[in-house]
Amino acid sequence: MMVEASLIFRILMVMILVAFAIVFALLSFYDRKNLAPRWIATSYVLGLGAFLADLGRTPIDPIYMDVVAKICLSSVSIAWTIGIAHHFKAKVPAAPLSAIALLGLVPLCWFSFVQPDVIMRSIFATCTAGFLLMAGLPILWRNSGNLPERFLMVLITILCSTYFIRPIVAFGLLGDFHTTANYDSSLYAAMLHSMSAVLGLACGITMTLAIGQTIIERHFLASIRDPLTGLLNRRGLEQHVNMRSAEGLSDDGAILMVDLDNFKSINDRFGHDVGDQVLKRTAALLGTLTEGLGEIARIGGEEFLVLLGKMDDEDRMTVAQHLRLSVGMIEHPELPAGECVTASLGMARLSPTESFSMTMRKADQCMYQAKEAGRNRVVFASEKNIKPDLQLVQRK
Repeated sequence: MMVEASLIFRILMVMILVAFAIVFALLSFYDRKNLAPRWIATSYVLGLGAFLADLGRTPIDPIYMDVVAKICLSSVSIAWTIGIAHHFKAKVPAAPLSAIALLGLVPLCWFSFVQPDVIMRSIFATCTAGFLLMAGLPILWRNSGNLPERFLMVLITILCSTYFIRPIVAFGLLGDFHTTANYDSSLYAAMLHSMSAVLGLACGITMTLAIGQTIIERHFLASIRDPLTGLLNRRGLEQHVNMRSAEGLSDDGAILMVDLDNFKSINDRFGHDVGDQVLKRTAALLGTLTEGLGEIARIGGEEFLVLLGKMDDEDRMTVAQHLRLSVGMIEHPELPAGECVTASLGMARLSPTESFSMTMRKADQCMYQAKEAGRNRVVFASEKNIKPDLQLVQRK
């Protein structure tokens, strides 16, 4: 019965290794910038190599094939750890992996060629693989966010524990003793193949879901984010406004339209690459200055919208003037010395009697009034609420 069960798990193991090697290779081909699927595919290819070497130890050279199998086993753990690091965009723990791999190589060589001992070789090899895989656990612990990632952390923890528990159970508690001749029918081999098949399948499915969810989230963010500046686009702004409306905050705040002055001439004189640099610097500055005050979006070529939160009109005007002055002070090395890019701003207060789009049009009209009045200024839709000193600043 044990032989039949072992044969079933061997067949299942080959199918799992080949299937997931193909799955992650396809994911790597689909998302070439993401290195995680590439490393996980490599781990399953190495796992297949370890498994085939493990099976081929008897008909070929038992010691050399066993060494190859155990090196491949350690390489599987290394590839998984690197894949986990790339998935979370974390630093690869190269130093710990190198140290553990080198330390594990010493007893492997010793119990293979100096003092051959198949059991000690198995114990040290599985422990080495376990420690190599453990190097990825801190990354999982710090970064796991969605359900597949948290479940993957649990599975990797279980897999690590099996590397240390399996020798104890097989050799210590159950008294298994095998040689290179009877390895195929040993309890240790049966435990190795069965656990590897089950956990290999579970980890493969979970990692596929984790990578797939990351791809979906990235595509979703790309659909609501402007690719040049990283700010919300019109679709992202609509979703943000809908969320505010659902939370009862839709009538609390103001819309500030920011439009760069004479931006078309920059593109015409210096090219769109220079214009893109100007836009990115402006977006970065606006994002920094409005952090904690509201949400910002790029809604047109050189037009930005700032959705300010709750504050009085004087504070809103102060923020608007600060943004206007700051935009005009940005240094753009691509432009001639002394040439700056200014902005015209229009602002309107959100009201329960007006829709968001109506207020947005009002702010847009104020922005055009600022341009017609000479550019590089702020026009507020409710001028009567502005104090005299702010009105004077506006008229400059």
